[in-house]
Amino acid sequence: MEEQNVKALGEDRILPLIVRYSMPSIVATIANALYNVVDRIFVGRALGEDALAGITVCFSPTLFLLALAMTIAHGSATLISIKLGEKDKSGAECVLGQAVFLFFVFYIFAAGVMLTFMSPILDFLGATEKIKPLASSYYTIIISGLIFEKISYGINNLIRAEGRPVYAMSIILTGVIANIFLDWLFLFVFGWGIEGAAIATVMAQAMSSLLVVYFYFGGKSYLRIRLQNIRVRIPLMVSMVYAGSPSLIIQGLSSASVMMFVRQARFYGSESAIAIIGISMTITAFIFFPVVGLSMGIQPIIGYNWGAENLRRVRATYINALWMGTAICTGGFVVAQIFPDVIFSMFLGSESNLIPMGEQALRLMTLCFPLVGVNIITSGYFQSIKRPIVSIMITFLRQAIFLVPLLFILPKWFGINGIWGSFAVSDFLAFSFTLCAGIRELILLNRRIIA
Repeated sequence: MEEQNVKALGEDRILPLIVRYSMPSIVATIANALYNVVDRIFVGRALGEDALAGITVCFSPTLFLLALAMTIAHGSATLISIKLGEKDKSGAECVLGQAVFLFFVFYIFAAGVMLTFMSPILDFLGATEKIKPLASSYYTIIISGLIFEKISYGINNLIRAEGRPVYAMSIILTGVIANIFLDWLFLFVFGWGIEGAAIATVMAQAMSSLLVVYFYFGGKSYLRIRLQNIRVRIPLMVSMVYAGSPSLIIQGLSSASVMMFVRQARFYGSESAIAIIGISMTITAFIFFPVVGLSMGIQPIIGYNWGAENLRRVRATYINALWMGTAICTGGFVVAQIFPDVIFSMFLGSESNLIPMGEQALRLMTLCFPLVGVNIITSGYFQSIKRPIVSIMITFLRQAIFLVPLLFILPKWFGINGIWGSFAVSDFLAFSFTLCAGIRELILLNRRIIA
C-alpha cells in the first residue's frame, strides 16, 4: 500500500471512503456468490433436479471449510489493518507470512480428511442413494483444487486489508467470468456432466490465484511475503484465531444449519426438496452477500481508526454502514417477494413442477430480510475492533439458539413450510439482540469521544 492509501483511512471523508472500500468488496462478494449461482443454473438446466440436489448436499462441508479459511483470512486482515494504523509495517508483514503458511497447512489437512472419508461424510450430510454418486463426483474434484480457493479468496482478503480493494475485486471478477464461460463450455459443448461443473470452478479459481501470486511477487504490494515470516509464531497465531473467531463461528454454525436443513428437508420432502434448498439458499446468499461485502469493506477503515484512536471516524463508519446494509437487504427482500417464480425459472425452466414449492420457500425464508443488515454490519464491527465475543454471540444466537430448535419444532406444526419459516423467525429474534448490543456500543463510543 502506498503511503497515501494508508493516510486515506484516517483522513478522507467517511462516506466516500466507505464507498471506495465497500463497492469493490460488494462486487467481489457478489462475484464470489456467482460461483454458486452459475454452477446451479448451468447444472439445473443441463443435468436436472437430482444434480442440483447433489451439489446442495456438498454445500454444508463447503461452508465448514470456508469457516476455517475465513478464520485465517479475516483474523489476519484485522491484525494487518490495526498494525498499519499503528505504523508497524514489519508487524503487518509477519501477519501476512503467518497467514500464507497456515493456508497451505490447512489445505493439506482438509483435502486429506475429505478425500479419505468422502462416502461416510456424504451419508451423514443427508445424501440419498440416488444423488450420492453425483455429489461424490462433484466434490472430489472441488476438494482436489481447494488450494486455489484459499489463495483466490483467503489471501485476497489481505490485499484489501492493505488498501487495494479494486485489485482484490478484479481478482474475483476474473474468476467469475472464467467460471461462466467454462461452465457453458464443459456442460453444453463438451457434455462433461457434473464433473464439468466442478472442473470449471477449480480452473476459474486457479486463474484468480495467479493474479494473487502476481500481486505479491510482481512488485505491486506494499507488504512483502518474506521467507523468514512463513513459519509458525504461536502468539501471533493465537491472536489471528482470536480476531478471526467470529468468522469460524459464523460459517461453522451456517454449515451445521445447512446440514440440518438438508436432513430435515429429506425427512419431510425428497430429493426435490433438497434441490429447492439449494436454489433458495443460493438466492438468499446472493441477496445478503452485498452486505457481507459492505461489512468487509468497512473493516479496514474501522480497524485503522480504532488503532489510531480516532473514535469519531469509527462511530461515523459504523452508523453509515448500518443504513447502507439495511437498504441493501430491503431491496433484496422486495425482489424475492415479488419475483420468486422468475428466479426459480432461471434454474429449472418455466415448466418445472417445483416452481410453486420454490416460490413459497423463498418468500418465507426472506420474510425478515430487512433486519439482517443490522446483524451482519454489527457483527463485522465488533470483529474489526478485536471484540469477537459479541460478534460471535450475534451469530450463535441466530444459528444455534434460535434456528436449530426452530428447524425441529416448526415442521411438526407446519410441515415443510415450517422449515422455510424458521429462517425468518430466527432472523427477527437475532435482530432484537443485535439492536440492543449496537445501541449500547454507540452510547459507550459517545462517552469516550466526549471524555
